[in-house]
Amino acid sequence: MMETLDGTEWDVVILGTGFAESLLALSLSRSGKRILHLDKNDYYGGDEAALSLSEAEAWASRFAEDAPQCRFSKASVTKPAASEAEHGNQLSSSRAYSLALAPHIIYARSNLVPALVSSRSHSQLDFQAVGSWFVVGSSADSSQVQQRLIRVPSGREDVFQDKSFDLKAKRSLMKFLRFVAAYEDQPDVWEGSRQLPFSIFLEQKFGLPASSHEPILALTMSQASAGSTSTEHALPSIARHLRSLGIFGPGFGAVLPKWGGLAEIAQVACRACAVGGGVYVLNKSIKSMTPAHDDSGPSLELSDGEKLSTTWLCGSVDDSSALRLGTNATPSSAYSTSRSISIVSSPLPSLFPPTSEGGVAPAGAVVVVPSSDASEPPVHMFVHTSDAGECPMNQSVIYSSIAMPHDSGLPHLERAVASLLGAVREQPSPQVLWSLRYQQQHADFEHSLMNAQEGVIVLSSLSCDLVLEDSSLDKVKIAWQKITGESENAFMNFDPREGANDEDD
Repeated sequence: MMETLDGTEWDVVILGTGFAESLLALSLSRSGKRILHLDKNDYYGGDEAALSLSEAEAWASRFAEDAPQCRFSKASVTKPAASEAEHGNQLSSSRAYSLALAPHIIYARSNLVPALVSSRSHSQLDFQAVGSWFVVGSSADSSQVQQRLIRVPSGREDVFQDKSFDLKAKRSLMKFLRFVAAYEDQPDVWEGSRQLPFSIFLEQKFGLPASSHEPILALTMSQASAGSTSTEHALPSIARHLRSLGIFGPGFGAVLPKWGGLAEIAQVACRACAVGGGVYVLNKSIKSMTPAHDDSGPSLELSDGEKLSTTWLCGSVDDSSALRLGTNATPSSAYSTSRSISIVSSPLPSLFPPTSEGGVAPAGAVVVVPSSDASEPPVHMFVHTSDAGECPMNQSVIYSSIAMPHDSGLPHLERAVASLLGAVREQPSPQVLWSLRYQQQHADFEHSLMNAQEGVIVLSSLSCDLVLEDSSLDKVKIAWQKITGESENAFMNFDPREGANDEDD
């Protein structure tokens, strides 16, 4: 680390070590440019960070209150009373956990996967399979309504092994799955129904009974209510799921990065930039910015008073108020999502059947809890085993989210977690050992990148979507091209470093 940054000159200064900023650093790591990468936090990963227990509790204290122009708020940690926790599995040491603030799944067809391969970063990452999708439904048993798990079929074998459908429904479902795998080739079937609620489309076009709609909707990963999920949104989402199956191995089509999700990708990307000569400084941010003039780029004053200059300044508006003011960036839309992270006393083995006969044991499962009110969105839960590197053996982590503000969304999250733990029918009943609840806000600065001042590039923060979208990498590519002037074919396309092989490149 340099003794002082005062008076230094850089080609690129990047603010924040979140997912997008770190991928930009990776893409520039072989450019020969002088890169300074700053983060106002004392940890890497930004909004996508992975935290130990003690770090998560400190983070919750930091974001306990509402704060203007802050992505996180209303954070709190709950633990069971001593009398409730004295039996069975207990919390381990703080460092035994690596909890992701913004968990995502990555489909095999994602454009991120080939980019990580071509940039020679994939060998530093460990991806685990996301296996089954489930819906938590209700069943009448001994005159009482009980929760049950419904496994979502995604192929012919799944459909015909499912005992919840009669033969007619199975045939209709197979017809739909064949259609959606190549839906673009049959516009006459769906284009007239673009804005129609997807459930109505399923009933009208394929005769699928209402009982089959929730499992099919689960594959869309839509955070909207069933009545607000359109055919136009659902078809490409389900097609993405089906087209990803079998690419990395039989029986699954999505993966999660081990050791904390996107935070691990950000760490690997930052290490690659550091190897290429990038300078990294944590606990330091931008206090003010003087816009570019004549032939010189922006001049910056750091939080400790040091002054420096750069040709390019890059980051999201969440990373610096100076960047927000300097670009006059205003959001085109904004919304809130309620989230919780629950550490559970059981590995919940019933959620993790092998992906196929002789296939891999998945480390992730997706569980959807539909609302009893059709106008309300569902709760989505990512459930991770210890193989994801986020908790000790014999425990699991449940990441829950709903597209509602915290005050109205939190009760839904609590009920959903309780419903899932009841539906697995384990004895003794699994218990929540620790839980972090918080609100995440997203403001969409869709046009900020192109409208920024000269020498300033505003990177969009990741949305609250549950699936990593291709647009996340596309926006990084646009920034890279503005800085380097190179063709898109060269983006993150690196030769092996001299003297290195694929394992240590």
